[in-house]
Amino acid sequence: MLADHYSSALTSVRSLLITAIEPIEKLASLPADSYHYFQQDFANIESLKKDNQDLKTELFLMKAKQQQLARLELEVQRLNKLLGKASQLTYSNVQIANISYYKTSPYSQSFTLNKGELDNVKVKQTVIDAYGLIGIITHTTPTSSKVQLITDAEIQIPVRIQRTGQRGILKGVDENTLSLQFISNTSSVIVGDLIETSGLAKTYPKGQPVATITQFKTLKDRPYFNIEAKPIAKLMAAEKVLILSIPVQKNGKDSLK
Repeated sequence: MLADHYSSALTSVRSLLITAIEPIEKLASLPADSYHYFQQDFANIESLKKDNQDLKTELFLMKAKQQQLARLELEVQRLNKLLGKASQLTYSNVQIANISYYKTSPYSQSFTLNKGELDNVKVKQTVIDAYGLIGIITHTTPTSSKVQLITDAEIQIPVRIQRTGQRGILKGVDENTLSLQFISNTSSVIVGDLIETSGLAKTYPKGQPVATITQFKTLKDRPYFNIEAKPIAKLMAAEKVLILSIPVQKNGKDSLK
């Protein structure tokens, strides 16, 4: 009976000790539990950061591909316009060339093409884009050629006003402006009149669109209008152009080289 009493007392003491120690054990294990908790939280944050970075990279690549697709669509549109223009021409020799270098200054307006003597390109061949006259080839190398633009100050183009047939000479002023000379101040001229090549001097093919009249003035004591015009061709935006064959005289008739 005494043994049962001591056993019951020991059990009570053990329960009290366990009850007293339990909070201490929990407190002692708190740093370790906190470490594992925060470690797991940090791992989740790093995983989310990586996923976010992957999504940003994927979005960037998609935008780049979208821009490339848009550029290719524009390139196809330009090429279709150029090919459409080529299909309307009657020249036996029409070549498509890429513009590889621009040179613009107050004294010189030109660019370089990626085709030359090896492609049978010759000096004095006319260069156009899908809209109008761009210039004339002045120098060639085996693999390239130089085009003098219609806006060059040294260029002179025999032209006529399409609506009236009045002939004159078109000269370059700057990269956006041309001067139409020798048009009598008694002529019918209106803003928007189309200027085209006249075919005189056999340098440029007849009937190529060149420019539109933007303004004209009557000069005191002078018999001619002061006329300014704007090029039709996209001179500073063109990437591909057409090189036309050269009209020549043969047995009294026009033929083509």
